[in-house]
Amino acid sequence: MLKLLKRIFYKFFPSAHASAFIRLVYLGKFLKNFNFKKALDAGCGPGLFTFFVAEKFPESQIVGYDISHEDIEKCEKEKHEKKINNVTFHRTSLLELSDEEEYDFIYSIDVLEHIKGNKKVIKNIYNALKPGGTLYLAMPDETNHRFIFSKNKHIQNYIKWTESEHKGDQYSLNELSKLLEETGFRIVMRKHTFGFFGKLAWELDMMTDNCISLKHLIQPFIFISGYLDTFCKNRPGSYGVLVIGKKDASRKS
Repeated sequence: MLKLLKRIFYKFFPSAHASAFIRLVYLGKFLKNFNFKKALDAGCGPGLFTFFVAEKFPESQIVGYDISHEDIEKCEKEKHEKKINNVTFHRTSLLELSDEEEYDFIYSIDVLEHIKGNKKVIKNIYNALKPGGTLYLAMPDETNHRFIFSKNKHIQNYIKWTESEHKGDQYSLNELSKLLEETGFRIVMRKHTFGFFGKLAWELDMMTDNCISLKHLIQPFIFISGYLDTFCKNRPGSYGVLVIGKKDASRKS
């Protein structure tokens, strides 16, 4: 019975971490009325979003690129364990991405903030898209963001972690939209993410890491709050930004 309940839970909530769950909901909502033949997960990490997309689109080919040898090994192991045949992984730096008009969909979720000189990555992604292709780009905007429970020790530890890990340029929603337009993209959707409800869910999740019984008790509230974030018109000061751009069919790299 416990295994069955776990299977049902992870069918609807592929990640038990609130932040990843919120990002998956945003991505899943976008993919509802979207089709593609070949996609690139640009900065796939351990493969959460790669496998999520691969399982939703079994007839499409998904490629995952990441610079981490350890993450690529994890992805390959999970690929064989789950017997997912429409996905491949490669250890590749996005700064050196040289694919030309290879994909009709590229998505990159919480990656650019880790890469110095990430404007070059955006240009490389543009070149890798086929004319008519779509980019789904999500990342934090920590320069304009404030935590709800900023004095909590878990939140403070996270802030210290970002100071060492987030070395890449970050952008406001307007700045990122302008940068994509200057690269050649036509913006089709833009949104602040992780507003009040998203931050509330994410922060409560972090704050209960050392009290699993309490986390389990409030987890339904955490996920409901996170889900609500995807319906809200979030304002500047939210934690994240999401921009969807299209490379017009008439444009060449």
